[in-house]
Amino acid sequence: MDRTAVPFSPAVFKDFVGVMDKLKAIIETENEFLERGLPATLLATTKRKNQLSRQYGALSGEVLDAAVNQLLADPELPGKLVAAGQELQQMGLENRYLLERAIAASRRRVDSVMEAVRDSAPAATDAKPKPTR
Repeated sequence: MDRTAVPFSPAVFKDFVGVMDKLKAIIETENEFLERGLPATLLATTKRKNQLSRQYGALSGEVLDAAVNQLLADPELPGKLVAAGQELQQMGLENRYLLERAIAASRRRVDSVMEAVRDSAPAATDAKPKPTR
């Protein structure tokens, strides 16, 4: 595909940067909650984060298609975009690590509860009055 055939549109950059900023804000908030020990299941941001991630992926292709000449004309712009993308990637990696840690903690809590239920089951059966005939 000839990437220079698509005319440059400042709106594509604006949309791309806007989605990137929203995604970074959500991930940052999520990471703060996860670092404080909030269970991953209580995060209300997952659906929105997934939507923004899909938009980010689609827009990144549009930025390349629509702005290759602009990227080549401004020597600082590619570096800024790469740096912003790397920052978002690093935040995403931290988010994944914190989510995995939160999920593991939730599993341990569930396992502890289930173990307590299993341990108390024989005691509960022993405590039941036996039927009389």
